[in-house]
Amino acid sequence: MSIDQDRPNITDLIERALKQWHHQDVSFALKEALPYLVRRTAAEWPGSRPATASQATNQLLLDLIEALTGRDTEAATLLRRRYIDDQTGFAVANSLAISESVFYRRRREALTALVDVATVEEQAARSEHIARLEQRLEAPTYHQLFGIDALTTRLRTLLCPRSDIKMICLAGIGGLGKTSLADTLARQMIASGCFDEVAWVSARRQQFDLWGQLQETDQPALTVEMLLTSLDQQLSGSFSPPRPAAETLSLLKARLAKQSHLIILDNLETAADLQEILPLLQELSQSAWVLLTSRIAIREQAYIHLTNLTELSAVDATDLVRDEAFRRGLDDLAQALPESLHQIYDIAGGNPLALKLIVGQVHLRSLPTVLSDLSEARGQQAEALYEFIYRQAWELLDEAARRVLLVMPLTAPPGTTLEHLLGTTGLDYDDLNRALELLTRLSLVDVGGPLNDRRYQIHRLTETFLHKQVTKWL
Repeated sequence: MSIDQDRPNITDLIERALKQWHHQDVSFALKEALPYLVRRTAAEWPGSRPATASQATNQLLLDLIEALTGRDTEAATLLRRRYIDDQTGFAVANSLAISESVFYRRRREALTALVDVATVEEQAARSEHIARLEQRLEAPTYHQLFGIDALTTRLRTLLCPRSDIKMICLAGIGGLGKTSLADTLARQMIASGCFDEVAWVSARRQQFDLWGQLQETDQPALTVEMLLTSLDQQLSGSFSPPRPAAETLSLLKARLAKQSHLIILDNLETAADLQEILPLLQELSQSAWVLLTSRIAIREQAYIHLTNLTELSAVDATDLVRDEAFRRGLDDLAQALPESLHQIYDIAGGNPLALKLIVGQVHLRSLPTVLSDLSEARGQQAEALYEFIYRQAWELLDEAARRVLLVMPLTAPPGTTLEHLLGTTGLDYDDLNRALELLTRLSLVDVGGPLNDRRYQIHRLTETFLHKQVTKWL
């Protein structure tokens, strides 16, 4: 409901707040009616201790009456004398040389004028708040996301209204859309006003463009000091001179305690990064909510809620291909028969990055040629894609984990069992369990099935990768 549609309620809440001006023991505030103005007032409250509900409410009302003075001095004076100075209606009427009946009429008019001021300022505060927080995000690389509605709904329930789950990890292999999902959630949180502040820090060291180019970023490995500095500069809104990390952390924690914060850390990819950064994130999560994306599934930490991203279904993958083709002007692909699009899914599965790469390559080459190159790991674009998605994880695998992964293409949906893998890999029980732990941690193998019948399977693109590209790395 818009602020204009809810105007009667806002008028009632503002009048109630004015009447409670001198009742400092109550916790009534205008946050329901004017959340962005209340948020701004609280953020600007002097001192290290956050404003109480009554303090923020009273200061906001003073600010609104002051703003009203420029438009209607008499109305502002009437409200100030009646509520702030706590004069009776009779006394205010006498001081303004009007009858008591005229006083009550003008009070109603003054309240209407005050609501007009509040409405305009609330809308401006909301627009400014959203624009300010969205500037901290990276430019979105997607037009529309497919197959994530249920997932975003579930994640929103963990973040807003906020629960006691303070850290969430979105995990999955490269190209599944972890960053895009985090960006979507961030924008939804910002638009809904669920958090007072949102900060975004990226630890990305590689990027893959849709022309098939793999590029190293100029971003160094993320350190505790770099993370603290980035958060401090974003949330303070100014550039701070270098100072010890302990001092920055102390100032940051004081700021987090004053308002609700969502901290997003994107592409925390390596085990070294996690070991370095996780203790700090856990400390910050005492006062803030943290959302991080990683190719490594963090399961050993009980305080982290883990969500593993999976590939798109065939239906969602087809919808993505048609949408991407339409936006690129490839009408023949956008309108292709289902059989042609099924060929794409057979090779790339539901990996959004691979699907977009295929669509982009169709500008230059025939669809069969593009699919053949990808399935045979032939050509610069295909090799760069596999390098971006799999190389880092592959190099972390020991001999047992590689053996398990190499037999996974022999399994059929809905996946294989632990008993079947014992027979096909030749590993003993302990070695197989350690291998599966590593493979699932690196998001190369997915675990599904009911509680009493766990199944292990791989993405279709991983299967394609194992057929050809991995032989070049052995």
